[in-house]
Amino acid sequence: MLELIRGLKNHQDDFDIYLVSLTDVVEYQYVYDLPIRFEIIKRKYKKDITVPFKLGKIIASFKPDIIHSWSTMASIYLSVANLFSRVPVVSGVLADANANLGISDAHYLRVKLTTPFSDVFVSNSEAGIRAYKTPLRKSICIYNGINFNRFKNLRPAAEIEKEILGSAKNNRIILCMVAGFNERKDYETLIHVAVKICLLKEDLIFLLIGNGPLLEKIKAQVPPALLNKKIIFTGNRSDIESVLQIIDIGLLITYFEGISNSIIEYMAMGKPVIATEGGGTVELVQDHVNGFLVEQRNEEQIINKIEILLENKDLREKMGQNAYQWVREKFDIEEKTNEYINLYRRLLKDNSNIKISH
Repeated sequence: MLELIRGLKNHQDDFDIYLVSLTDVVEYQYVYDLPIRFEIIKRKYKKDITVPFKLGKIIASFKPDIIHSWSTMASIYLSVANLFSRVPVVSGVLADANANLGISDAHYLRVKLTTPFSDVFVSNSEAGIRAYKTPLRKSICIYNGINFNRFKNLRPAAEIEKEILGSAKNNRIILCMVAGFNERKDYETLIHVAVKICLLKEDLIFLLIGNGPLLEKIKAQVPPALLNKKIIFTGNRSDIESVLQIIDIGLLITYFEGISNSIIEYMAMGKPVIATEGGGTVELVQDHVNGFLVEQRNEEQIINKIEILLENKDLREKMGQNAYQWVREKFDIEEKTNEYINLYRRLLKDNSNIKISH
């Protein structure tokens, strides 16, 4: 969302943006430096009935041309807040692609409840549209874009190695997964793989980057001899781009992703990827070209693909080069920003100056 806002603001004369957050947890501090209006509506409890009225006041005063929602709960509130204004709503909430979604899933239910009040659903994968079964006439896929300027002027790799590994990397191979420790990420399978392979191979390190409710549970499954020596937990990092300089293979072992930003970041740094098939991942990882796809919960397949890449440096480099070229051709943030601009203009029948509430 913030990368899109930055892209839109490059069209300074065309876009006036008001960003509203329903949480005071701000993960990206640069939001305060963006040339936009930014307001936090802090909910007193999860289903705060005062929120629609507060959003309604913002809509009435700002008079946006487009409202762009980024969460299913926000869409619920907006369905009430925008009931009489009827500003066109872009619902950008289809960010995963579990093929088994149903009414028992809270996100799926909210999508269904807000469908009559949403003018367009944007998914970051074709698989997301199929998973949520949104009306095709209202649905569009716009892949996540990435700003490649993020990968310039990085911290020295040697500095990162010393900070995380305690010494120079030397000839060690580093495998990395960047993902939250939650139910959607299959760290259980990955940690079983990591323990097995680390006990067999000396010059191997697994770097696990992220936080979440399952972090301590996963840590407890690592033998003390390996913990933070060959299997390293870093917590969240604000310098992912710099860290990815020192890795050799990117991993995403999970369940039904949409389009993963982590995979895009690995590829932008020219790293081959091993990822779980299904969802939008198959739209991103070309099996045997820029990485390998593996079945869900299949430890032996993951180990096999890791071993293939460990034993063949030329293949690692070739897949990494293919990944680098692929992501620059398909996921450039400027191209994706233009796709959103075209979408907004279609909704407004080509009005030139646009005010957007996110």
